[in-house]
Amino acid sequence: MEKRSFLRAFTQILMSVSVRFLFLVFLLFLILQGVQVAYRYGHGLMYDHAMEASPGREITLDIQEGESWKEVGENAKSLGLIQNAQAFALKAKLYHSKLLPGKYTLSTAMTQVEMLDSITEEGKKNQELSDKNLVTETEDQSTEESREDQEIGGGNENE
Repeated sequence: MEKRSFLRAFTQILMSVSVRFLFLVFLLFLILQGVQVAYRYGHGLMYDHAMEASPGREITLDIQEGESWKEVGENAKSLGLIQNAQAFALKAKLYHSKLLPGKYTLSTAMTQVEMLDSITEEGKKNQELSDKNLVTETEDQSTEESREDQEIGGGNENE
């Protein structure tokens, strides 16, 4: 009897220790996986590198009206310009980059920050040019309308 109770107690202790050991191994595994994910994400965010060595390939990135930086990042990733779309979107927010629609020629030899700078600068230039064209078109329309008004008004004044 005493032998059975001793054996039962020993088995329970052994099972308890085994379960605790397996739980700790599983917990350690989860912690290591979390560290790896955090490292990869942080590395993609902080380490600025190009996808290819210079001169790289030139690729056109098309940004549509209303797209978010995350969508632009996904598109850039699918084109082979970047590796991590989320890191790209976060960098865009951290660097206060402006997202303006248009077609942008980027190189695989550019870093993410260089791409963001290029998109912001080219976007500003394109926006300024389109604003100037709109102003010129509006001035031309106003000039034509005032000429028509003068011709109509000139005829009425003589009567």
